[in-house]
Amino acid sequence: MYNFNDLFNSYYRSLCIYAIHLINDDDSVEDIVMECYIKLWNRLNNGEHIDDVKNYLFIAVRNACYDLNRKNCSSNDFIQIEQVKDVIQLNCDDDRSYREARLWKAIDSLPKKCREIFLMSKRDELTYVEIANELNLSVKTVEAQIGKAYKILRGKAMEIYFLSLSLFL
Repeated sequence: MYNFNDLFNSYYRSLCIYAIHLINDDDSVEDIVMECYIKLWNRLNNGEHIDDVKNYLFIAVRNACYDLNRKNCSSNDFIQIEQVKDVIQLNCDDDRSYREARLWKAIDSLPKKCREIFLMSKRDELTYVEIANELNLSVKTVEAQIGKAYKILRGKAMEIYFLSLSLFL
């Protein structure tokens, strides 16, 4: 039913880029993505049916990245505000990566359906009509969910901006 080579070729690069936004360990990104493909392969070979393989892969990669971050962070890793200021100042050149990481974190915090619709529009580049047809929704509902996502993301952007600003005051 599934052509595994097509699944791999279709999503591998996107999954690696997504994982880079979630973890700071570039060496682990490919390992994480490959492990997720192996888990998918095993589930499919065991006769499991997965309705949305793409969604499964992105969620599996996200969860694996979160697990790695949790594993690498112990309770002794708390740092002082002064250390945070130094880290942020040292990484000013890497501002784009910081913004992208925050954006992905904000997108991940969207309500489930809102996030799904937003990602279908932006990541998958589907039109509102295509999204509505795929999810059996009205185009107006899709428009409303995209608007909701933008409103939430704008609010998150302001929170990030003010948090960053307060660190330097």
